[in-house]
Parts: sequence; C-alpha cells; structure tokens
Amino acid sequence: MIIRDLDFFISDARPEEPVKVKAFDVKARMGLTPSSLPGLNLALNPYMGCEHGCLYCFAPDVVKRPRETWSSEVGYRSNLPVLLNHELRTKRGVIGVGTVTDPYQPLEKMLLLTRKCLMEISRHDNPISILTKSDLVTRDLELICSTARPEIGITVTTTDEMLAAKLEPGAPSPRRRFEALSQVVKANIEAYAMIGPVLPFLEDRDLTLLLEAIKATGCTRVMVDRLRLRPGLEQALLESKAVRTTSCLTDHAHMGGQARFVREECIRLGLRFETAF
Repeated sequence: MIIRDLDFFISDARPEEPVKVKAFDVKARMGLTPSSLPGLNLALNPYMGCEHGCLYCFAPDVVKRPRETWSSEVGYRSNLPVLLNHELRTKRGVIGVGTVTDPYQPLEKMLLLTRKCLMEISRHDNPISILTKSDLVTRDLELICSTARPEIGITVTTTDEMLAAKLEPGAPSPRRRFEALSQVVKANIEAYAMIGPVLPFLEDRDLTLLLEAIKATGCTRVMVDRLRLRPGLEQALLESKAVRTTSCLTDHAHMGGQARFVREECIRLGLRFETAF
C-alpha cells in the first residue's frame, strides 16, 4: 500500500543542499562484533560516521568520535565482505545491521558495501535485523528476502517535513521513509517503525499524526526509544531553530507522559507497542 493521504504531512518542502563528505577506507579487523542489544547476538556496521547528521544522535559519544566531523568524514569498511565470508562459517545468531551508524546512508548508493555484506549473509542462515532512516533499503528488498528471517525497522520521528529537515538534515524526508516502510510491508518482510527518539517538544496531536501515518503503511509494529541528552544538544537545537525552548528536554515527567500517550494511541490504533534498548 502506498501512502497518498497528504494530510499526514505538515509540509512537503525540504531543502536539497549538497553536503560535502570526505569518505575514507578503514580496514576492519573484525566484521561481526558481539551485541548486547535486545534480540541481537552480533552487530555489523559497514560505515563509521553517518551522513544523516541527526542533531540528537548519541552514537559519536558512544564510539568516542568528534561530533564536529561525524557527518562530514565517514569511513567505510571495504574489506567487510571478505571478513564475513570467513566469520559466518562459525559465528551464529541474529545480526543487527546498522546498530551504530546507518547502513543505507548516501555513500551506500555508490559503494554498495551494505549490499555486498548482505550477499555474503544470504549464503548462511543467520537472521538479520536492519535499522535505517533511508528509503535506499528498498533497493535491496529482493536480496533481503533471500536471507533467513529478515526484519527491517525504519526510523521516523515526525511527519513535519521542515522539522525533520532541521533535526535530520542529511536523511531522506519522512514522506520517503513512510513510502519505504510501505514497500517493506508489501514485500512480506517483518517490519517495524522506530520512533527513536520520541521528541519531547512534540504535542499529542503530532504524535497521533505520526502513529496514524505509520498505520497507513500497513505496518502494525511500533518501537519507541527515549531521547538521550548529550553535551551541546540544547544549544544545537536552538541554533537549528527546530525549537524555541529546550526546557522539555529535562522534564522527565513530561517525557514519561509522552510514552504513556504513545502506548495508549498504539492500543487505540491496533498497533503493537514495544520499547527499544
């Protein structure tokens, strides 16, 4: 089912500005690393850094990379397919693809690195769980279907195109992500929408619109994650003009109320509610 109800989207305008990215090859010593994330045994991250440049991203702090160059200098692990060819002979379990950085960020369109990794995985029986903000994942749906028990999650945080452009400047628009989610469902792949994070400055109506847009794709599963504060986040949000005040970022009672509201709306709409991590 393709979304055609434009009422879900507050604005369809999104600035398309070319972003200069310095890409460099990084030789990985290991392809699959252990993962402690729920439901995952192994992690695969073809890229180091992420062109999406989401203001709320906590990954740079986790891997101790400078935030200033996180989205402008991106490494790609070109030797991953070769490593996977050897490691998959002995490593078993569910592989999380994109646990730190997006496996379908813009560089992937040219490098096909994630696709090459999936080709190696498809020769084995490891289940995969892909998480992305990009509609580029639809390019590989046929290949993904050939893997064991695949799952795809697509992150959506708002239906407001202009807000998304400020918060997630290098990511595809919400409209494109909803279209991609619809295609994943149509391909009979286990799908979920990741609301990660739940933005504390959204009103109840905004959250309802978001959940209704998810339901319209045919997806019946919603996973939510909380906003993690990081140094400089408040200033970055103010400078982006995405918000006028950041007082809600530390209002835990408000954020708890949001989570309850999302859960209740999921029940009303017949969506399965899950919490992430």
